[in-house]
Amino acid sequence: FNDPIVSLAVDRPGELYVTTVQNHLQHFSVNGKLISLYKDEPFPTLFDPRDGSRLFVYYRNTQQFAYLNPSFEDMHRLSLDAAFAIEPWLICASGDYSIWVLDAADFSIKKINTRDGVVSVEVLLPENFSRNKSDYLTMREYQGFLFIADSNGLVHIHNSMGKYLRSLSVVNPTSLNFLGEELYYINHDTLHFFNLFSTETRTQTLPAPATLAILTDERLYLGQGNVVGVYEVR
Repeated sequence: FNDPIVSLAVDRPGELYVTTVQNHLQHFSVNGKLISLYKDEPFPTLFDPRDGSRLFVYYRNTQQFAYLNPSFEDMHRLSLDAAFAIEPWLICASGDYSIWVLDAADFSIKKINTRDGVVSVEVLLPENFSRNKSDYLTMREYQGFLFIADSNGLVHIHNSMGKYLRSLSVVNPTSLNFLGEELYYINHDTLHFFNLFSTETRTQTLPAPATLAILTDERLYLGQGNVVGVYEVR
């Protein structure tokens, strides 16, 4: 790549998405072929490829969220109604018709059904959580859990009703990813796994040091600088 890699993501079929410092978002097939390049403005605040057919994006500066097709074209775009949140800071997808919103006005998290226009969950973040909105980096739902990563190296885990469960200390909280029932993150040359249901942990040594890692059933992608290394999983 021509500039350093900021993030890696993978959709359910295993296709790769690479974001670089210059706000280039590229979509690759499992065989490494470039499928599409995101060229629109503004650049998304949050991107989640989900199942690969409906990619979710959130734009903080316009308070809009959208579902894109695999070519990064709008399929459905919505503006967040100000009645739901005073100062939205992060928005992520929840299933097919709902979203989670982190509202920096009162540091609450809300699940909103966008089809019916109702708030189904609303809870305040615990009092010991940061009240500096810029500390909150990203948010994502997976397997019925909500994950909020902050700049203090913590990933906060909440259940489907927004109840806080626990926090994990990670080296790079934005490198957080999931495989099956496990959450995983990278630390230099090791992947650390946390089972969401049993809370058991394990580690896996990587073939090379990296700052970003994506693991699928077939591939291991390692990001370092402006290079992505691709390894077969056996």
